[in-house]
Amino acid sequence: MENIIITDLDHQGRGIARINNKITFIPNTLPEEIVDIEITKDKKKFMEGRVIHFQKKSKKRVENICPYYPKCGGCQLLHLSYEDQLRYKQMKMKNILERYQLQNVLLQPIVPSPKKFHYRNKVTFQTKNNTLGFFEEESNHFIKIDKCLLLDEKINEMIPVLPTNQEQVVVRSNQNEVIYKNHKKVIHTIVDFQFLVSLPSFFQINDSVTPLLYNKVKEYLTPTKEDIVLDLYCGTGTIGIFISRNVKKVIGIEKNEEAIKNAKENATLNNITNIEFICGDAGKETKKLNLKPTSIIIDPPRSGLNKETIDIILKLKPKKIVYVSCDPMTLVRDLNILKEQYDILEITPFDMFPNTYHVENVCALNRK
Repeated sequence: MENIIITDLDHQGRGIARINNKITFIPNTLPEEIVDIEITKDKKKFMEGRVIHFQKKSKKRVENICPYYPKCGGCQLLHLSYEDQLRYKQMKMKNILERYQLQNVLLQPIVPSPKKFHYRNKVTFQTKNNTLGFFEEESNHFIKIDKCLLLDEKINEMIPVLPTNQEQVVVRSNQNEVIYKNHKKVIHTIVDFQFLVSLPSFFQINDSVTPLLYNKVKEYLTPTKEDIVLDLYCGTGTIGIFISRNVKKVIGIEKNEEAIKNAKENATLNNITNIEFICGDAGKETKKLNLKPTSIIIDPPRSGLNKETIDIILKLKPKKIVYVSCDPMTLVRDLNILKEQYDILEITPFDMFPNTYHVENVCALNRK
């Protein structure tokens, strides 16, 4: 199809066009560009396509500096300047809030990442024919990778010597070293805290943004020495430990056994004695607790909160909730339930994942 005009960007950074009155998503395109495309997917309500030729390029398009872009699928916005990426993400959050009747919530300006490239401290490589790489987005087509602009430089330097005799190779780095064997751990330093993290455990992917995000959590929490804080989906205990010196007690709940082991080690490592960690499902374990938290921190996976967990949070009636989210759509879904009993004070977006469409958010809620 020829002379297709791109009118907007969707929430995944894809260009939007209307073809025969059907919405069509085209990656690696920008508004006002005119392109020739091939249709790759034709569904009842939408189509997807890929660019064969650019008839007219946007003045906002920047030169591609990655040999694997956009086929690899790890980045979606590499053809935009960093300033335009931030504008896109800010507008994306504004549009999502408006769409879900949360337009009165105060949306703060997005916090940029100090690092635009080489920020990722963890990656999962695929292997094929004794080489490392990634599968092309939505396909099994293997792309051999020599270096990735998103990865910590130390991980890139390790690529030639990493093992290729297994299906996947998980690699994690910190300020000093790289690990890729399950029994090993690295220490991440965040402000004046140190956190031991093993290979399978969750830890924020961008060390340069993490302290900014944690300080915002603390600011929204306005902690006092009388506070009992419940830290749901606590991972390796990082946020709970980060605010522990400012509160009476923290209880962290996480279902990943390896992460809970790390969390207990991290409490000892940082000499924190007013924190307790429980391994199990956030909703079920919270129900068993015989306490009334004054505040709750929630940092769930992309799927957000399940009904059981929301019901328990509403029964506990904490004065404050601080919701850390890596998926705006599940965030607004959950906020629309919580807003019956809580005022949504404000949301601060963070660019945890430069050059991708992803946005991390921290949201402050106060009980009505």
